[in-house]
Amino acid sequence: MSNLGESSGNQPPPQAASRPDIFWRVEGSLLDLGAVRPVAFFTSNAQSIAERNFRRLALIAVVALRPLLYLLHREWATRVLHSLLRGISQDRLDLLGEEYFDYQLKPRLKPGGVAKLKATVDQVRQMNGRVILVSQGLDHVMKPLARHLGVEH
Repeated sequence: MSNLGESSGNQPPPQAASRPDIFWRVEGSLLDLGAVRPVAFFTSNAQSIAERNFRRLALIAVVALRPLLYLLHREWATRVLHSLLRGISQDRLDLLGEEYFDYQLKPRLKPGGVAKLKATVDQVRQMNGRVILVSQGLDHVMKPLARHLGVEH
């Protein structure tokens, strides 16, 4: 019989590589980003006119109810808002996310925050670490932001 179970219990667990992970919050430091504007942009650029009008009306209703929904349950309020994007294809959302970033968010990036982030990215890369952007924003918008800033995650 092997004493593998006994010997592994006596040895300390293998240490994870000392790789620093820095979590950088997007809201506040880089952008003033809300939850409704990207969804409004996406719904305003739906494929057909009928779909666009339906999604706009639904958005108006959700925005009117959002404060009440937010008081009841914040996560559920956000899910209801994002449910307006159901039925839009992944590649369409990615395309609209890139457009939203390029035309709406890129001009609004805070230069001081961008400079601090880039300096942090350089420092962390020298230590073989990674910088991870954290945001309440949609992934379709955050991926172009990360690419623009040279952040992988």
